[in-house]
Amino acid sequence: MYVCVCKGVTTRQIVQAAAEGVTRMRELRCKLGVTTECNLCAQCAHQCLRSALAEQTPQQAAKRPRFHAPASQAAIALEVS
Repeated sequence: MYVCVCKGVTTRQIVQAAAEGVTRMRELRCKLGVTTECNLCAQCAHQCLRSALAEQTPQQAAKRPRFHAPASQAAIALEVS
């Protein structure tokens, strides 16, 4: 099912992102682009992410890599100065 029509993001992509280490909406936004346009998908995307994380076994969660969002330009500028 499509969750974000603006970016063409499906529930399957959100489940895959969770398996790849995404655990927060901020990370999901960075990885897939959900909520970056009209923001109408925010509630559904959040629920899909929560469901995907809840369905993981403890062993899967332990093996899950940690997703690191790229630093924003503002954060980079602060580190440089």
